[in-house]
Amino acid sequence: MKRFRFISVFLTLAILLSLMMPSAFAASSVVKNMSVEARAALLKDLDSDTVLYAQKADEKVYPASLTKVMTALLVLDAVEAGDLSLDKVLTADGNIWKDLEPDTSSANIRAGEKLTVEELLQCLLIQSAGEAANMLAAAVSGSVENFVQDMNKKAEALGCKGTHFTNTSGMPDPDHYTTCNDLYLMAKAAMEYDTFRKIVSSVDCRIGKTNESEERHYYNTNGLLSNMRYSGYAYSSCIGIKTGSTEAAGYCLLSAAEQEGQTLVAVVMGCENPIDKAGNVKRLQFSESSRLLQWGFDNFSEQTILDRTFPAGDVKVTLSREADHVTAVPEGTVSAELPNDISIDDFDISTDLYESVEAPVSKGDVLGTMTVSLDGIEYGTVNLVAANDVSQSAWLARKAALQNLFSKVWVRILAVVILVGIVYLVLRFKVLTADTAPTAGGNGAAPVATVADAAEESNPARKTIKIE
Repeated sequence: MKRFRFISVFLTLAILLSLMMPSAFAASSVVKNMSVEARAALLKDLDSDTVLYAQKADEKVYPASLTKVMTALLVLDAVEAGDLSLDKVLTADGNIWKDLEPDTSSANIRAGEKLTVEELLQCLLIQSAGEAANMLAAAVSGSVENFVQDMNKKAEALGCKGTHFTNTSGMPDPDHYTTCNDLYLMAKAAMEYDTFRKIVSSVDCRIGKTNESEERHYYNTNGLLSNMRYSGYAYSSCIGIKTGSTEAAGYCLLSAAEQEGQTLVAVVMGCENPIDKAGNVKRLQFSESSRLLQWGFDNFSEQTILDRTFPAGDVKVTLSREADHVTAVPEGTVSAELPNDISIDDFDISTDLYESVEAPVSKGDVLGTMTVSLDGIEYGTVNLVAANDVSQSAWLARKAALQNLFSKVWVRILAVVILVGIVYLVLRFKVLTADTAPTAGGNGAAPVATVADAAEESNPARKTIKIE
């Protein structure tokens, strides 16, 4: 099955922006002045996961029929896995009404009636039929009970932190709850399926004649899609998603809208629907949702915080006669969905550059990092890289190698030992040479004594007689 894949063009960052975006922008007066008439609310950009507005987004709320988004997600997962097909015909049994209250939304499916998986998804998401949820659950997991366990496993896999399900359709139960943030995660996963998108954006659906019923025609319960059910709330940019209401949950809407390539998702939970002086019901789940969505489109845009033109500084270069420094530039672009009243000058830019590098330096070599933050929230960290090449001097490199070699203690010790050894050998040689040198003779040698000389020297009274 074809799926929509959303690719955010954010820089390769050391942190994932989707995990670190703020729930409010403290520097923005636009955000400070915004409020929603609901128990809890959330607005996020679907492509970047940027939080544009949050109001008690992590507090426990009852999801009512928004539960059916998770039900549909598991069905479509099974279809993609090949365990089910959209055109597979299912037969309703007597358990499809299990645990459903008499006044629950219904497509009037009868026991023994045959419908395709796709028709049941239409009943589930457009008419909000509870019996369709149970029928699909049994087809996917073998029973409603097993399916509910799978719902909770899926919620955990999606990263939901405050969700627990006890049924497939959103019937009131103290242990059946979620949060705005978790509902967004479910919606994001479901919106990856084009079948889901097609159904939740449909104004109506027609369920063809079956073995138990004539053709049925249902209009979407989402008043943002058309005026067929609720007049005066249609929002032309709306592309879904699901309504829900119980006494405990209040009036809820999980909605999505597109404008100029941007997709926003709004979660509005626990609205009250007061009656005005003229006796008209004010359906705040619709009016507050469209107001929140349009506020997002009007006041937020994708903005570049820094790019390769941003001055990052210079790094000292050694071992080169060509240059003594190299310029560092951001490796790419850091951008984010920001309120239009926030200036780029409001951001804190912190740079962590190397003190120096050795040549050769190649263009693109990493020289440090640059971090962008606002109000204590980090928006991204980007590598700083060399803007150009710097060649190495062979003579300086050899000189540095020798200096580096002789900076080592063991090399110095070895050199001293060798020097001492040389000195010792020289002195030893001189000593040995002096001990064996002759003491008489010509050419600098000492004279040799005769026997007569020795005798005369031993008897000084002896006189030599000369005979002529």
